[in-house]
Amino acid sequence: MIKPVLMKIITAGIGIILLMSTTGILAQEIVKADHSGTKICFVADKKIFPRSWRNDKTAPHARAIKQEAWPHLISIINIALNKYPEKVTRKNLKKVYILRTMMFFGLDFGGTYHKKKVYLTSNGIENGYTDQYIKGTFHHEFSSVLLKRHRKYFDEDAWHAINPLDFSYGEGGVAALKTSSTNLEFDTCLYQSGFLNEYSLASMEEDFNCYAEFLFLSTPEFWEAWETSEAVKRKTALLIAFYHRLDPVFTLEYFRSFEF
Repeated sequence: MIKPVLMKIITAGIGIILLMSTTGILAQEIVKADHSGTKICFVADKKIFPRSWRNDKTAPHARAIKQEAWPHLISIINIALNKYPEKVTRKNLKKVYILRTMMFFGLDFGGTYHKKKVYLTSNGIENGYTDQYIKGTFHHEFSSVLLKRHRKYFDEDAWHAINPLDFSYGEGGVAALKTSSTNLEFDTCLYQSGFLNEYSLASMEEDFNCYAEFLFLSTPEFWEAWETSEAVKRKTALLIAFYHRLDPVFTLEYFRSFEF
C-alpha cells in the first residue's frame, strides 16, 4: 500500500508518444502505447493526487524527475508491466506516475496508489533506487490496486489463520513510516511465522504487498523463504490463487519461470 523510501533505451517495438501541450511546451507525460495503454507520467504538481489528499493535513508534495531519465524509467516500467496479461493491466491500471520525491504527512514515500493509478519515486541509484527497487515498488503498489478492486478473489480469513495465534498487525504503512519500522530486507527470523520482513508486520495489506513484490521479482531470497517455511508456502499459495482468478496464466510455474 505504501512503499517506504530507500536511503537501456526504450525496448524495440514499443511505441512511445510524447504529448505536446497547447502552449507548445513539452508536456511531462509519456504514453506507453502498447497493448495495455497504460500512461507513464512525469507530472509533479499537486493535481496529480486525488482532491481528497490535497489538504493541510496530508500535505502532498512532489518533485519532478529530469527529462533525460525518462527513457530508462519507461523501459523499467515496461519490463514490470509485461509480467501481466493485457486484460489485467487494461482493466486495472490507468496511469503510472514516476516522481523524483513524494511526501505526505511530512514523510517521504517511495510509492503509493489510488484507484487505477500507481505513484512511484526514483531519486538516484546512489540513494538505493535501483532498477529492481523501482520494479518491486511497482508490483508492491499495483498489488494494492488489484486487491482493492478484486477483494472477493482473496481469502483473507485463510491468510490471517496462517499468522501466529497471538499476532496482531500494526497500524498500517503510515504508522510504520513514522516509527521507522519499514525495513524491507528479508528477515530469516520471521519466516517460520509467515512474514518476509519487518515492513510486512505493519498491516495485512502491507504483508500482501511484500509477498506480491517479491513473488513478481522472483528473487533467490524469496524462494529460499518459500523452501524453508511452510507458512510462507501457504501464504504464497493464497497469493497465487488470487492472481490466478484474475488470469489463469498466474501459476506457481509461471512465477518460478522468472527466477534469477
